[in-house]
Amino acid sequence: MAKIGLLGGTFDPIHNGHIRNAKAAYLQLGLEEVWFIPVLNNPFTKEITASNKERIEMIRLATKDYPYMKICDIELHADIHVKSYTYDTLTKLNHMYDHEFYFIIGYDQAEQFEKWFQADKINTLATLVVVERLGYHKHPNIEKFKMIELEVEATDISSTAIKNGDVSALDPKVLHYMMMHSIYTKTMIRPLMSKKRYMHSLSVADTAREFALNNNVDSNKAYIAGLLHDIAKEMPMEEMKDLMMRHYPEHLDASVPVWHQWLSAFLAKEKYLVDDTEILQAITNHTTGSVEMSLLDMCVYCADKYEPTRDFDASKERAMCNQDIVEGFRYALKDFYEFSKKKNRKIDKVFFEIYKKYVEEGTHG
Repeated sequence: MAKIGLLGGTFDPIHNGHIRNAKAAYLQLGLEEVWFIPVLNNPFTKEITASNKERIEMIRLATKDYPYMKICDIELHADIHVKSYTYDTLTKLNHMYDHEFYFIIGYDQAEQFEKWFQADKINTLATLVVVERLGYHKHPNIEKFKMIELEVEATDISSTAIKNGDVSALDPKVLHYMMMHSIYTKTMIRPLMSKKRYMHSLSVADTAREFALNNNVDSNKAYIAGLLHDIAKEMPMEEMKDLMMRHYPEHLDASVPVWHQWLSAFLAKEKYLVDDTEILQAITNHTTGSVEMSLLDMCVYCADKYEPTRDFDASKERAMCNQDIVEGFRYALKDFYEFSKKKNRKIDKVFFEIYKKYVEEGTHG
């Protein structure tokens, strides 16, 4: 009879706390395997952000280096309209396998365990195991339901904190997957900017994706670049200057308002592990442009200029970009040049090289 640990949850997303608990149970209880059971319809959770496929893939990535950690998708095959109850899952598993099961929960779950469906019968189907968690105290339910306590350092890691931008408790492989699939990106970038800048970023992402779809450009890359293009826009000045001096000294003489195009690409790569060179280039080129603009770059550049939350009607320009992004980009360059002349604003030197190539010479992307 094999000793199997069971770790249920939304895993939306899976984080280092889940892996730590699985390792502790494996070592301290002498288990042969630990199964991760992603829930389909959690009775205590209103909404799950990631799809079943995405959650499974994130668990696979996080457990890749631990052969004894497995995925059990038994609950994902149930009726989506029916709540997933631990009692029902354990009953099914006991019918399917002749194993000795150990069901692992945290202090937060132990605190409300008596509210679980058929709570009094659950420990007849599996030995209950509990791990400490910061912010919660040892509850009488631990003794009442005969739970085994693991010796694990308490943490306050939570999926909610990750969705709100704290990526410190993520496996790099999971973080990379999340960013490249834009699973939680919208909420993760929210703390980095003001409400107005945030709404602009969401609109740029949607508009860039629309332009990309209509111009046979990778719409997922356009969306990611659009979401991340301004993540350094409101960074404190001292921090911006320090990063520019250390990583982009050759651009220090550029006007400060355009520094964020390099720094946003830097954060996307270093903090959020976006390693796609096309996405990073599109972020880098979204403000000043360059003489080497890809069609993806043009989609993001034009989306930044003409997205719907701007304080002018750009429906004509968006229609042009949807029909032909190269023509839309040329128009954007001419538009910027005429506007700057009218307002007597200084124009960066590099702009004239770009203008010459794409407008005067009519070069395509």
